[in-house]
Amino acid sequence: MADDRSLTVIRAAVAEAAAGRAVTDETPLIQERILDSLSLLGLVARLEQELGVVVHDADILPDNFGSIRQIHTFVSTRSLRAS
Repeated sequence: MADDRSLTVIRAAVAEAAAGRAVTDETPLIQERILDSLSLLGLVARLEQELGVVVHDADILPDNFGSIRQIHTFVSTRSLRAS
């Protein structure tokens, strides 16, 4: 299922950025400084490359990238728009 794949890709990308810190789907990634500007750009690039999701500059907001759950919701709605 594509939904499972997207969640797997998102979790893996966040785990790399977290560098060993424990992260759940609800962990506030920006507030906890797990994602900084550089790691956020890397995450966006990975989403675009591995999931085919187009992320515009205006989309890079805390509401879309604040947690794994929020990223997954964003990717899911983007995928629906692209279909």
